[in-house]
Amino acid sequence: MKMTMQQATASGISLQALFEKFILFKQVRNLSEESISYYRNCYSFFAEFFGTERPLSDFTQDLYYQYILHLKQTRPNLKDVTLNSYLRGLRVILYYAMDLGFLPKIKLDMMKADKEIKETYTDEELTLLLKKPDTKKCGFHEYRNWVIVNYLLATGNRASTVINIRINDIDFAGGMVRLTKTKNRKQMIVPLSQTMVKILQEYLAYRQGEPEDYLFCNQFGTEHE
Repeated sequence: MKMTMQQATASGISLQALFEKFILFKQVRNLSEESISYYRNCYSFFAEFFGTERPLSDFTQDLYYQYILHLKQTRPNLKDVTLNSYLRGLRVILYYAMDLGFLPKIKLDMMKADKEIKETYTDEELTLLLKKPDTKKCGFHEYRNWVIVNYLLATGNRASTVINIRINDIDFAGGMVRLTKTKNRKQMIVPLSQTMVKILQEYLAYRQGEPEDYLFCNQFGTEHE
C-alpha cells in the first residue's frame, strides 16, 4: 500500500500514516471487510477531531477525554453504547501505536453506559410473525421473509451469516446446515429441527434454484439481499 502522507515528521508519525500501517497490518492478518470498515469508521470520527496530518505525538490522555466530550456534544442523538463502540475501535488503533512505540502506554477508559432492557416482541406480535402466508396469494418476498424469521428463531444465526448460506449448505438428510461465514471466520455445522427442515424443503420447492445459489435470494433468483 502506498503511503499518501509523510510518515515521519520532526514530531513523529502522523495519524493518517499510523492508520495506514494499522490497516495494512489488519489486512495481512486477513481481517474481514466488515471489521476493516468498522475501524475505518472509528478512525474517521477521531480524524475529524484530531486532524489527519497532525503528529500522533500530540495525543494525550486529556485529549482522549476531550474527544469523548466532543462525540457527546456533536452526536447527542447517539446512545452511550454506540459511542463506546466508536471508542472501542479507536482504542485498538491507538494501542497498536503504543505497541509500535509511537505513543507512550496510556490507559484509555470507556464511558460508563447504562444497559437498557431491550424491548421484546409480544405474544401477539410473534403470532403474526410466525403466521405462514398463503403462497398462492402473497409475493415471493413475503414468503421468503417468513422462512427467514423461522430460521433466525430456530438457529440464532447472525444476519451476515444467514445471507451467505447457499442451497448446497443444507443437509436435509442429516438435518444440518453448514455455515461458511461466521463472526470468528470458522465454518460451523448447526443442527436443524425437523420442523425447520420441513419449512426449508417447502421453501426450496417454491424457490427452485441451483445448488450454488444463495438460499435466501432476491426476487430475481441468484443474489442475496
